[in-house]
Amino acid sequence: MQPVIKVKAGTVIFQENTYDKVMFIVLEGSVQIYVERGGEEIELSVINKNDFFGEMAIYRNRPRSASAKVLTDARLAVIKSRMQLEQFITENPTFAGKMMGIMGNRLANTNDLLIEKIDEFSAQNAEFSGESDEPVISVRIGTKHARAEH
Repeated sequence: MQPVIKVKAGTVIFQENTYDKVMFIVLEGSVQIYVERGGEEIELSVINKNDFFGEMAIYRNRPRSASAKVLTDARLAVIKSRMQLEQFITENPTFAGKMMGIMGNRLANTNDLLIEKIDEFSAQNAEFSGESDEPVISVRIGTKHARAEH
């Protein structure tokens, strides 16, 4: 069994741009995932019972992309490594299917957002295209390639 912590509402579990290798599974309560921009908290999601957060820290050696704060008193399972995650999944096989579904949905949502931003970028650049003596600016986004003339 993984270590379980009890956390009071209002407690910040981790902050954006910090490093660690810990993910959490919500056993009770709820947790807000948010970013701070211009002094304001922008909510990205609310994680509830039997859901998880912070999993990217297990797989990536990068700073946290968002912060996490407890909304209602919570009990959280703490997973500090891929090996612990694999053990938890082995001990809780139904969680494995749920985790795959959640991660698939998160990836699909991220993909949709990326496509939306690429479309916005392309539309903005289309406004600047046409005949001109100005130099052409070329930008590569993933496997897409956009050109803008100035």
